Amino acid sequence: MSEQPEQSAQPPAFALSSTIDRNESIVFTELDETIVMMDVDEGQYYELASVAARIWQLVENRPTVEGLCDALAGEYDVAADECREDVVEFLQTASEQGLVRLAEQ
Repeated sequence: MSEQPEQSAQPPAFALSSTIDRNESIVFTELDETIVMMDVDEGQYYELASVAARIWQLVENRPTVEGLCDALAGEYDVAADECREDVVEFLQTASEQGLVRLAEQ
């Protein structure tokens, strides 16, 4: 009988109706259009520039993915489908790094 490899924990899937929340152990400061962050629990540093920094700012209000995309599409010259794809990709990566998570309802 062969052993099956352990499944690594997958980050949550972000649907358009998903509400996003920040990890409360992240401390950050804004420097011009950049946000410098530190996860105090893990001792990891991060830097977000431009649009990623704006997403972090908007996540403060616990938006849905759709609300986040609507806000960004209104601020930047980007097609709605492209915006949704890029935002979900960013949220997946940020979730894997422990920066954001699905909000508990």
